[in-house]
Parts: sequence; C-alpha cells; structure tokens
Amino acid sequence: MIRLGRTRKGDELAKVARQRLDPSRRVELILDATLGLVGTSHFSVVTMRDIALACDVNVALLYHYFSSKDHLIRAVLSRALGLITDDFESRRAAHEDDILGDIGAWFATHTAMAPTMMSRMVKLMSDQAAQPVKDPELDALVQGFYRFERDLILSTLAAGMTQGRYRPLDSDMLARFVGLHLDGIFHAAESRGEIRIAQDIQDLRAFLEAQLIG
Repeated sequence: MIRLGRTRKGDELAKVARQRLDPSRRVELILDATLGLVGTSHFSVVTMRDIALACDVNVALLYHYFSSKDHLIRAVLSRALGLITDDFESRRAAHEDDILGDIGAWFATHTAMAPTMMSRMVKLMSDQAAQPVKDPELDALVQGFYRFERDLILSTLAAGMTQGRYRPLDSDMLARFVGLHLDGIFHAAESRGEIRIAQDIQDLRAFLEAQLIG
C-alpha cells in the first residue's frame, strides 16, 4: 500500500468527500484523487484502499461506483482524455488566425493543462503501454487519443500545404515527430526534474514553424 501524507489540498478534498455529495460530484472527486495517485505511482501498485484513503471514503463506496480497479482506471483515463479534447475544442476558434491553426491550439492545450492533467495522464498511458498484458479497453482509449492527435496534425498540415501556406513536406513524418516530441517533453520533465514544459512546447512550435514556413 502507498503511504499517503496529509497536505492542505488533501485535507480540503477529504473534507468535501465527507460531506453529503451529489453522486456525480463524488465520482469526480474519486477520479481526481485516483489520477493524482497514478500520476506519481505506477497504477499497478495503487490499491483501492489507497484510493479510498485519498478520498477519505470507505472501500465499499468505491465499489458502489466502480466494479473493479480496472474499471476505475479506465474511467480516470477516459475523463482525462475528454477534458483535454474539450479544452482543445474550446481553443480552436481563437487559433483560426494562428499560422499553425489547430496544431497551435493543441500546443496551447498541452501548455495550459500540463500542471494538473497532461503530465499525470502521459505517465498513466506510458505505464499502460509497458504492461506485459494490456487491458484492451484501456489500450483502446490510449490508441484513440493518439489517433485523434495524429489526425488533427495531418489535417492541419494538408490544409496548409494545399493553400500554399506551408512548404510541401512529409506530413506523416512531421505528425509522428510532433507527437513523439510532445510526449518526450512530459517524460523529460519527470526524468530530468526540469520544470520547463511551457518553454519546451514553445521551442517545438518554433521548430515546426521553421520547417513549414522557413
């Protein structure tokens, strides 16, 4: 079991959790607490008891909402991915005049959500990918996210090249390059202990602009 320290934020979450809450709000608190745990520890070692302690609820209540830990982890990742794509959709209009269009909005989402969501989600997806036996439903969520990312990059590049705003380049290679480097930025922040995600994303943006526009 993971030893959990008490923090002011944790105490506040626990206080809210002890209150009589609307079921949907309680589920949100459980998902947030679980993401916090699996964002710092491998999800395979996080137990339902750890999660119950983090939420200050009993284990039976967790099983009232989620049939198993796998069910809970899938719900955590599904919600996180939904919040990220919703944030991206909310930024698209503001980036219509951005030379990078939807790619610029995607970069902005990663920058804005890095402190609370992206880093933890990338770790969870990485841990899932490293499992010798993968959960098919969890794996489908991860692969769906990367397809969404690849498609938005490819469609932006195709439109820009067709309109003559971008130089003709290998779109498939660029889409893979951008996706790999975005993931790498978050992995490097954890492995190197360097909190410079926003700057690294800005550097990636500048590099991509130089390739596309010159």
